This record gives sequence, structure tokens and C-alpha cells, in this order.
Amino acid sequence: MRRWIGGFLLAALAACLVGCSATGPRYSEMAESLPSLGENAGRIYFYRDSILGAAVQPEVTVNGQVVGKSQPRSFFFIDRPAGTYRASARTEAEGSIDIVLLARQTAYIEMSINMGFLVGRPAFERVAESEGRKALPSLAYGGTMPLVAKAAKASAPAQPAPIAPAATADLAPASTATPSSGAPVAAPAVQRTSIAAVAPPAAPAPPPARPPVRSAATAALDATPFAKTSINDLRLLLQATR
Repeated sequence: MRRWIGGFLLAALAACLVGCSATGPRYSEMAESLPSLGENAGRIYFYRDSILGAAVQPEVTVNGQVVGKSQPRSFFFIDRPAGTYRASARTEAEGSIDIVLLARQTAYIEMSINMGFLVGRPAFERVAESEGRKALPSLAYGGTMPLVAKAAKASAPAQPAPIAPAATADLAPASTATPSSGAPVAAPAVQRTSIAAVAPPAAPAPPPARPPVRSAATAALDATPFAKTSINDLRLLLQATR
């Protein structure tokens, strides 16, 4: 009988913890999505990492404005200008704390539920930044402020490599023609292809022609005027031609 009662109580406690805990993402999953602070603003984290009094979840107010709930294993935050603020929560008794917030400062407030006469009593304690930062990563977000993940920077598309043209083309300078009205009109540009791109390779030069072979007598006859040629030379010339 005792085992059955113990098992029932454990099951009821587990159901209460599941139903009472915050269902938002963990701090470690959304830390990069948190908005940045303004120049004269600070941030206050409220968190509750204990399951003691899990069924007791009072609303938390700051200067009379509801900013969240004290849920087990959860956190939420608010951003406010530098100044002094009073955070409080109430069940059968009221718990409160005064928070002095400086510009660009982050404050960490630990919430808890202490034993009371009928229900738990809320309590607040400001903790050191190192302690607060250590407690947050495993807690779920229980705030009402919608958070938008920061967009990733789009990488610039790679530029295609330039393709070298097969032939170099240039444009002839556009000439202007003057019609009868007198207004200059730009003549259409004529595209011409570089000679280096389309001209066939030059053919090799032919070898120089060899001069005809001439006899010694013929050479002597050309060098000597006909009137001064001797009879013997004429005879030699006739013999060579035969």
C-alpha cells in the first residue's frame, strides 16, 4: 500500500513538473538571438532554477507592471533605462527587491519559493554575474517577449571567371553625318575584326632565281663593244654557239 501511494505521489509530482515548467527554448539555444542593449539601457534577468514549490507560480511585477511568472527551471528578462526598480510577487505574502540598474549593465535576480503557512512565499535575491551566467544555460525561456533569430549574413555569390574571346574585335570610330536639318547624327558603328585574328599565315618567300650560266666568250663579248671585237674573238664566239 505504501509503495502504491509513493508511486502515485511521484507520478503526480512528475506531471506537475512537466505541466508547470516553461516550454520555451533553452538559454543556450537562444543566446545568439537576444537583442542588443541600447546606450542608456540595462538588462535584468529573472530566473528560478529550483523545483521546490513547483505548483506555486506567482506573477512578477516591476514597478507595478507584470513582466513574467516565477516558473521552476525557467528564466525571462526585461530591458529598462538606467534607474532603480522594484520587483515583487505575491501569494499569501509578498516578496520584493529593489534593483539599481546602470547603463549597459546586466543584473541577475534569483527567484525562489519558501515554505509558508498555507502556500509558498516568493523570494528574490540579486546574485553575482558569474553565478547568474552559470545558472542560465540549462533553463527554459518563460517570458512573453517574442524573440527573432538573427539572420545569417549572406555570402556574396562567386563571380564567374572572365572568358577570353577567340578573336579581338574593335569598333571603328563612329563618324557623324549632317543631314539637311543641320543636326549631327551619329553614324552606326562598323565592327571590324582584327587582321591578326582572321588573316592566314604568310606563305614563305620563294628562293631567288639563279642567273643563267654564261661562257667566258659571251661575257667577254658583252663587255667589249661589237665594233672593237677582234676577228679571232668572233671566230671563238661562232664556234661556241655551234
